[in-house]
Amino acid sequence: MTASAGIQVKREFESIGMPDDDYDIQPILPEKFRDYLFTLYPDLEEDDTRVSPTSLRIGENSLPAALESGETESLVAELRQKYEKVAAVERRIQSQVVDYLAMGGTISYDLDGATVSAADLTEDDYARLREDVRDALYQEVPGFESIQTIADLERLCALAARNRGTEPFRYQELVELFDVDRRTIADSYLPALAELYLLTGVTEYNNSRPRSVRLYLRDTGLVTALADGDAATVRNDFDREADLARVAAFDHTMRFAYGINATQGNDATPSVQYWRGRDGEVDFVFEIDGTPVPIGLAYQSREREESLEAVREFKKAYDAPVGFLLAGDTVRGSQPIEDLGESIIQLPYWLYLLLC
Repeated sequence: MTASAGIQVKREFESIGMPDDDYDIQPILPEKFRDYLFTLYPDLEEDDTRVSPTSLRIGENSLPAALESGETESLVAELRQKYEKVAAVERRIQSQVVDYLAMGGTISYDLDGATVSAADLTEDDYARLREDVRDALYQEVPGFESIQTIADLERLCALAARNRGTEPFRYQELVELFDVDRRTIADSYLPALAELYLLTGVTEYNNSRPRSVRLYLRDTGLVTALADGDAATVRNDFDREADLARVAAFDHTMRFAYGINATQGNDATPSVQYWRGRDGEVDFVFEIDGTPVPIGLAYQSREREESLEAVREFKKAYDAPVGFLLAGDTVRGSQPIEDLGESIIQLPYWLYLLLC
């Protein structure tokens, strides 16, 4: 039921000599926003309100089709059709975003559908999550022969929780902090945490010798557990909520990229990076068959213009056919799914999470 369980299963099968091709392992990741929402409101899974991402992955109205043709009309129409299916319950969906950001997708496995608000969680719930992660590290990391100091991985997770993906860390900073060489950080610590689906290190797009790395925890509930201890700060501080929105958007973009590439027959682990231009930063960039897709995040209204200009700059620099701008509730447009021109599509943040 966890990513680390896959490692345990593999070890047990290896101990009895079972060949790799006699079994398959499918890790179950923390709940996505979509899973959490359908647990709360099962009626949203009915045909008239169920929003499926399949048509965005493959077919004439899909993102790959838009990348190939350079035309976004069909993709925009498809996104609008999906929005219309849940337009009547938009407020119900929006109201759950902050709770999901505070809770994340791991704590919810213990809730049995009883808890509908992060306000119902206690400090003990988050303390238990911290202990579960610590146990996973000490049980599973010894299997990674290159890891000598498991406590360093805990500290990396704590750094990521406090930073919340706001700024990249220079590798040299991490080298000095942990008293190890850069290779240990880049080739041992970060891959081990990524294999456990705890944390992903992200470098700048199209930079063959990056000097910095962003640290994204894959579960916003773990960010809350390590940085705050309870959900109160997240629920009462919009800036903190916006930071967690970035972390959740990264995790869902990883899943979005994997889903599309898998449908196209590319089963490799997805790579989601960031990009810095003269006019701002593109939060996420992933590729489909070598074609980059830039995604800017404007969870707060003050972020919109800078994010939009960064996406425009990226599209020109890399001749990217399609770009996206994810807008939070405070960002207003003429319509929910808006064609901003230059093949840039603005869509609500909550809808993006629902489609990933």
